[in-house]
Amino acid sequence: MNKSNIILIAALVSMLISCGAALASEKVTLHTSPDHIAIGTTYDGTTLTASGTVPAGSEAVVRIMGEHKDTHFKKKGKALGFLWMNLGSVELHDIPDLFLIGTDAKTYASGGGAWKQLNLGFNSVKGNTDQLLFDEYIKLVSQEGLYEVQENVVTYSDAGNGLRNFTATIKLPSSLKKGAYTVELAAVQGDKVLGRSSTTITAELDGFPEILASIAFGHEIAYGVSAVIIAILAGLLMTVLFQDKGGVH
Repeated sequence: MNKSNIILIAALVSMLISCGAALASEKVTLHTSPDHIAIGTTYDGTTLTASGTVPAGSEAVVRIMGEHKDTHFKKKGKALGFLWMNLGSVELHDIPDLFLIGTDAKTYASGGGAWKQLNLGFNSVKGNTDQLLFDEYIKLVSQEGLYEVQENVVTYSDAGNGLRNFTATIKLPSSLKKGAYTVELAAVQGDKVLGRSSTTITAELDGFPEILASIAFGHEIAYGVSAVIIAILAGLLMTVLFQDKGGVH
């Protein structure tokens, strides 16, 4: 086989692979409900439903990510061998402030080898951040439900024509902040990603929280004065209540 034939065969194989990837991507569709979340006085978390199609024989992994930003933390340690205090600060660069992952009952498999090969987990956004520091960050934000893998939240049904319907119900935390969030669907098979689709949802303050935020960021002086007045009135009220009960013993 001469050199020109080898080049031709390689080109045809490459074209077939590209066409296969394009066809798989066309079968990956994503819809979300709701598209807009109101964070009001009674907001205590909510659920997001993601649905759509993936190629038959593949599984759906849904990821919800907040805005990428630089995050600063105080570094604590022992001074003089026994005093715990701030010893400086550390910074994480370009890390999403929320990262939720929804999978079916088997895809994540407690973070096994196939899952790591997919590169869809938390480390996929680590960048150049030190691994030990990033692990500590995940521990911290996981306590607020901001970084979480939610297993067994994806269900399937046959759609025909080489497609598979999926529905994922993912819990959003009570600590959700105002902003835009990317919802991404990855169709996976084994340790390979066959295709992706993404959309954006928004979260906005509503009602009393919106009023407070408007005052805090638009009328800083008035907000500061009112906060002091409220604190004084609360202190006076507590004093009166305890005096009526004969004081604290």
